[in-house]
Amino acid sequence: MKKLILLILTFIVYTIIIKTCSAVTLWDKSMILFIQNKLQKFPLYLPLLPDCKLYSLMIAIPLIGGSAYFIKKKEWLKAGFICSIPLVTFLLNCIVKPIMQRPRPPFELQLSIHPHSFSYVSSHSLVTMALYGMVIYYFSKYCKNKIVKNSVITISVLWILFVGFSRIWLGVHYPTDVIGAYLLGFILLQIYSTIRV
Repeated sequence: MKKLILLILTFIVYTIIIKTCSAVTLWDKSMILFIQNKLQKFPLYLPLLPDCKLYSLMIAIPLIGGSAYFIKKKEWLKAGFICSIPLVTFLLNCIVKPIMQRPRPPFELQLSIHPHSFSYVSSHSLVTMALYGMVIYYFSKYCKNKIVKNSVITISVLWILFVGFSRIWLGVHYPTDVIGAYLLGFILLQIYSTIRV
């Protein structure tokens, strides 16, 4: 419980710093420019992958697979928790974004897509962190096959990192938006492990 409280306090302090310190936004903008300059030779479809059908598929796979597995084992709470992650992360975004009202990065930094909602926290990064963090948690706990377990955990970690990185690369989120989303997603995972469903 102490760890959970510490994480929540860390998120609150982190959020206050982002809201009140203009130097953070300057650093964020310089990081976006740095990343875009370094990766300008790569095709733009790469960072757009989390904005296409692949992203929906990557959400559907753990939702359907995880809920089917736990329903088969008659572990209804676990199945319900997995299915609730998209809804819970959506509700968190509906709370945090209007409170923060952080504008998106400047239009000239946005490649290809131009969202109109607020920037903090990154919705894509939050749902990916919470959902694939849960995949990592379950496979660590239940999978006995080491090769399958390590493969799934590696793919999950890479997908979490790629989704967050793609948001920065496209210039639709600041790096601190993504870090905040990861922190909030980790808090959700900590709540889950605390209640031990």
